[in-house]
Amino acid sequence: MINFHPWYSLTENQILVELGKRLKAIRLNLNKSQKELGDVIGKGPDEISRIESGKPITMISFLRVLRALNILENIDNAIKSPGISPVKMMELENKKRKRASKKRK
Repeated sequence: MINFHPWYSLTENQILVELGKRLKAIRLNLNKSQKELGDVIGKGPDEISRIESGKPITMISFLRVLRALNILENIDNAIKSPGISPVKMMELENKKRKRASKKRK
């Protein structure tokens, strides 16, 4: 399957650069310095600079940055929950009561 979304035309390094730019813009909109953000996530301002310039970081650092910028909920938009599979849905449907039982004496 071919996906024509613009992200697919970028390399992984280009995606990191774009994410870094976006994180920087959010940080600046919140009027936080690199040092302030670094203090919150336990990193120095040089590490924040690396992140914002698109250098690879650990997933833990990425999540800490999202949390510190108060945008952690954006993960829901990036990675949708798969929900209940159709097979599981049928199994649950089959377990539902179909009729009432007779009253026992």
